[in-house]
Amino acid sequence: MRLLQIRVPGLARAPGGKTRAPGEASRSGGDPRSHPGAARTAAPAALPRRTVLRTSGAAVLGGAALAAVGAGTAGCALGDRESAVDPLQALADQAVADADLARRLAATSPDRADAGSVVIDERRAHAGALTAEIHRAAGTTPAPEAGASASDGTDGTSTPTSPPPPPPTLDELRTALAASQRAAADAVHGLDGYRAGLAGAVSAACAAEQKVLLP
Repeated sequence: MRLLQIRVPGLARAPGGKTRAPGEASRSGGDPRSHPGAARTAAPAALPRRTVLRTSGAAVLGGAALAAVGAGTAGCALGDRESAVDPLQALADQAVADADLARRLAATSPDRADAGSVVIDERRAHAGALTAEIHRAAGTTPAPEAGASASDGTDGTSTPTSPPPPPPTLDELRTALAASQRAAADAVHGLDGYRAGLAGAVSAACAAEQKVLLP
């Protein structure tokens, strides 16, 4: 009795009578060369698009946060600089005080009237130049200059509300000018450019007033 052999397309007979699909390696001794890439390491799996977007977004937000912190720090530093008192302010205040001392001394000492008048004009000019530089550096507008104070009774409308202080002595004016000279000279070391030159000029003028006008 003859057995009919039926060939199924796509199947090949393996040794021992078993059939396998073309290219299928045997479990016990298949040739790995028949499967290129079987021995290679598997390629890394691609990240899902949503994960990539989340990672990128976190990096952008992190960078923005750092930038915001930097801007805030810079803003605080700028605010500190704006709130700090200008070193020229003390020199301007001294100039105003010296001019007032010279005015009161000249009013009570006729023999010092000419010298006092020069000191008054110079120290008022110093105060004006220093104040102008302070406002220029701060970007502000100086307030309109007020008229004569009520305490000196020279505005014609107001009267002194308290007794005027005793007239200063010549030594008091000299002492005040010496203090102003030292303060302006010390300020030069912390300034530069025009501001340093301005403080230096004020110091030199105060020295000249002591030695030349008020010997």
